[in-house]
Amino acid sequence: MIGDTIFAVASPPGVGERGLIRLSGPAARRAAEHVLDGPIPPGRGAFERTITIAEHAVSSFVLSMPGPGSFTGEDVVELHLPGSPLLLGKVQESLLEFARPATPGEFSRRAFENGRLTLAEAEAIADLIHAADREQLRFAVDVLAGGLGDAVDAARAAVQDGLALLEVGLDFDELETGAVERDEWLELLDRSRDLVRRLAHGVPEVDAGGDVVLLGAANAGKSSLCNALAGADLLVGERPGTTRDVLTVEVGDATLLDAPGDLGSATGVDVEALALRDRIAGRAGAALLVVDARGGPVPRTELPILGVVRTKSDLLSGRALVPLEGVTAPEFRVSSVTGEGLEALRRHVQRAAGSGRGGGAARFASSVRRAADALDRAIESGRHGEPEEVVAAEVGQALACLDEVHGRSSPEALLDRVFGGFCLGK
Repeated sequence: MIGDTIFAVASPPGVGERGLIRLSGPAARRAAEHVLDGPIPPGRGAFERTITIAEHAVSSFVLSMPGPGSFTGEDVVELHLPGSPLLLGKVQESLLEFARPATPGEFSRRAFENGRLTLAEAEAIADLIHAADREQLRFAVDVLAGGLGDAVDAARAAVQDGLALLEVGLDFDELETGAVERDEWLELLDRSRDLVRRLAHGVPEVDAGGDVVLLGAANAGKSSLCNALAGADLLVGERPGTTRDVLTVEVGDATLLDAPGDLGSATGVDVEALALRDRIAGRAGAALLVVDARGGPVPRTELPILGVVRTKSDLLSGRALVPLEGVTAPEFRVSSVTGEGLEALRRHVQRAAGSGRGGGAARFASSVRRAADALDRAIESGRHGEPEEVVAAEVGQALACLDEVHGRSSPEALLDRVFGGFCLGK
């Protein structure tokens, strides 16, 4: 709930040279001062301070950014200190008296709710992080630079002008003074439609979701992984390559496809199963490589690699993972038995294959194209002599679609989905 004060670690997990704890809300300064050796002066600034935790003094660097000129529009304080997970945890415990832990994406959501960020800009932050190619990267940068937002505002203003002229005519009969000729508002709507259509040019072709195929050797644990992610029992047996059908699991907007694994040598039904696997890989947009944590072959693919899943980690018995050569994708150590790593894998798939990778571009393109389609219907209705009320309803629909881009008319569920895909501290 906006109005209280939140905090979160905003630096990468694990040990690092520096760690960052971010606070936002009316009590941000007071909460930070609770762990510091002195007050934070009013106004914007950077200060050196000492944090005392468990009788140990640690030097820190403090950034103070009062609202409404901060990222969130609220008072924001950042504590920069040594990147010890233990130290960061102790500081967070001390902050609990004045603030609560933030939920994923809550800082960005507050920026949106306080008018510091449009929904398109918020999604562009995630798209920038998870961009899969140069086109997605360019689109995210353009949105954050404000150019696309200005273009949307210009197109929306043109549509609104057309609707205003159309609605003026609703108040007059055709023969009355003040009546607006049909050709006048049709011309305005035609020009505004061209502006809206231009917005869709250059938007990268991405889906807010997609198919992700699991690739790996037979008995690498792909089907058990699907079981664990879905919470259901699929056909899994002791014989390598038991899977003979396409097994699917929905993870957010992404669909994981489990197909037969490599058998080394195969005949008869196995050959058919592997042909099925190849067809599935042909329709997928990305791949998860599944490798037994104890060692095993790394599958090869030309698909974008979303990550490497090291299965059966519960069988390692304290042994270190065998390093994989030639693979730079994120790795996830998981166990379908103990549940280790499953939640982190779910979040990664949701962000990378769902709303995270190209989600903003996909929603932008959808909103703009639906706006253009509504204007097409409006112009066609106008040219065929339909009542102005019918035309006005379609133009109003076009405006609503353009408002979705900035989040002016976005339902709560959409906002939860967009910001829920962010990391803590963002």
